[in-house]
Amino acid sequence: MRRLPFTILLVSVAWVAAACDDPLSLGPATDANFIDTVVVYALRGTSIDLPSGYDVVIRETARTDRADPFDFAFDLSAEGTALIYPRSALGLTRQSGVLVMDDEFAEIDEAPLEDYQLEAEVAVSAETVFVVRSRAESGGVVACPFFVGALPRYGKFRVVSIDATERSITLESLVNVNCGYRGLEPGIPTQ
Repeated sequence: MRRLPFTILLVSVAWVAAACDDPLSLGPATDANFIDTVVVYALRGTSIDLPSGYDVVIRETARTDRADPFDFAFDLSAEGTALIYPRSALGLTRQSGVLVMDDEFAEIDEAPLEDYQLEAEVAVSAETVFVVRSRAESGGVVACPFFVGALPRYGKFRVVSIDATERSITLESLVNVNCGYRGLEPGIPTQ
């Protein structure tokens, strides 16, 4: 009777391996990438009910005062500098990362794997382009459906404008919500 769980595991692994050419494959991408525009409000000096964060995993702005997950938050310094905070820079677990790019928004077709800022805020200004790697969690919406464990999602952003009076930032975005895919062009990603 002790061998039954092990036998079931072996049969399951064999079935998965036979079902696809690559048993560790994430499966085909199903969600199309598209360009959007979002507005995020500063952590300080704005109404608490306004979103100060962005959740790359579900492609939405998020309030940072709740248990809502988010991958980066926006704030304005006392001097008026626009700052993007990855989660760890705010003392939160489940790291996300921010990477400022030298390329134009349209030129970025794939998210880099390395060199993301994890622990400190990143200063941005109008026309700054950055890529975000989401937090990777197990369980819930973040876990990959065909993969044991969790992989991050990726998105690229361009600062369209910063409004010091409204204490907001407007971002052009393209987020790939397909688990493990790094392609950052419109349409169904292939990479």
